[in-house]
Amino acid sequence: MGSSGSKRKGRSHLPKVGTPANNQHELDARRQRALHPFSEDPSAKRGGAASQITAVIVGVVLAIGVVGIIIFT
Repeated sequence: MGSSGSKRKGRSHLPKVGTPANNQHELDARRQRALHPFSEDPSAKRGGAASQITAVIVGVVLAIGVVGIIIFT
């Protein structure tokens, strides 16, 4: 296959290893992976104040339910 076979749509040149451009490319790729909803990175930030408030409300409702079951049985 000639040189025209390697010129496919969507392919991009990767920078040389150890250069600032490569470091930036790796940093961007790591950020993209961390922002994925099913990321395996434990340091990835998920949720915020809304998820914490929801967790507290669920905990309070469960505590009230347990106390209610204890009282009515």
